[in-house]
Amino acid sequence: MKLHSTLPEGVGFLHAVPLFNLFGVLLMCYALGPKLEEKTGVSIQMPASLFQLERYEEAAVITMTADGMQDLYIGAQRIDISELDAQLEEQLKHSSGANRAIVIMADRLVTSERLRQVAEICLRKGLRVVMAGAGRGKPGDIEKP
Repeated sequence: MKLHSTLPEGVGFLHAVPLFNLFGVLLMCYALGPKLEEKTGVSIQMPASLFQLERYEEAAVITMTADGMQDLYIGAQRIDISELDAQLEEQLKHSSGANRAIVIMADRLVTSERLRQVAEICLRKGLRVVMAGAGRGKPGDIEKP
């Protein structure tokens, strides 16, 4: 049994229908494209901040606690304030770069005199000093995340 087409003419025009669809999609993209484009608002210029621009690649961290003791922590090593000068000298031997810095992390209860002493020792060594303190509030307050 052989199948015969009952259409009076050839069906070649059906192959052109996807081209009409493609033309319609391209026309829609051309017409709606500018409306879908991201719009920009008012342009502003933010002031530059040295804190955001500078990066300290080889920064050592000094941690100061206010537990009544004169001990400091440089990295994870516990030292006395009298040993700080020698420890900084050792840090300088191992680091090589013009961007050397010390980050001083201090509790709120650390006296400003003691903080100033440590900062001056670091500055005399030619290091940049960055202060990183505790959050705001009264001493003894517990900050909740």
